[in-house]
Amino acid sequence: MQDQSIYNEHYLGETYRAGVAYLRARSVADSRAPRRVGSYSLDHQRQIIAKAARTAKTIIVAEYIEFDDHPGFRPMFTQAVVFACETCIPVLFVARETYLTWRQEDFSFLIRYLIESGIALEPAHARRRQK
Repeated sequence: MQDQSIYNEHYLGETYRAGVAYLRARSVADSRAPRRVGSYSLDHQRQIIAKAARTAKTIIVAEYIEFDDHPGFRPMFTQAVVFACETCIPVLFVARETYLTWRQEDFSFLIRYLIESGIALEPAHARRRQK
């Protein structure tokens, strides 16, 4: 059986933009979101992000999954931003803003890092509520 991306064919128009998805999970074996961050499983985060990407006419070209919830350095977040910068991808999708981190000091740092990198944060849950 071949796995197929849920992000395939989500926008069939003539123009589109590219985006990166950033997801969070407790561990490789446990797909639930880390405690205090949220309650969406990886599959649910993917579905929310895919719906928001369709609405924003954006194709998700890469997905980065951060495991656990330790303070400070987020290696997969850093990789997502580096990839977006190197490939000129202007947007990073997350299920909710809290999925970046629940710690305010970390959140401020990560948002500042995105702004300095020229990448817009798209929290899919907020977009979903507006539509």
